Amino acid sequence: VTEQYDGRAIALADFWNRGVLDIAAAHQKGPLLLYKNTTTPENAWIAFDLEGTKSNRSAIGARVELYWNGKMQIQEVMGGSGFSAQNQRRLHFGLGRDPQVEKAVIRWPSGTVQTIESPEPGKIHRIREVS
Repeated sequence: VTEQYDGRAIALADFWNRGVLDIAAAHQKGPLLLYKNTTTPENAWIAFDLEGTKSNRSAIGARVELYWNGKMQIQEVMGGSGFSAQNQRRLHFGLGRDPQVEKAVIRWPSGTVQTIESPEPGKIHRIREVS
């Protein structure tokens, strides 16, 4: 990046739904710039878009525990993230090469727990809270 604008806000999102996070940058008296992530696609990923039913619709506070290749990652949907902006609420997990995803356990703010067995990598999984 060689621009020298007076930056005021940064947000991360997967604008092209291809499994990598891009950057939107807003500037004081300057243009909104979108930086496309050009990471090579050799590493796998998985993403979760959550929608609450008993919990809040935005799923803020929901946690996803992802089990893969003998490892676990945890991410939580946050209502405020980014610098003077809001990052995309979709949860994005980088998995490296040749992942074997065992399951995703979703813990909703309502106390409901959902388990998704063997979710497929390379996809955005849209999950609604079971009622």
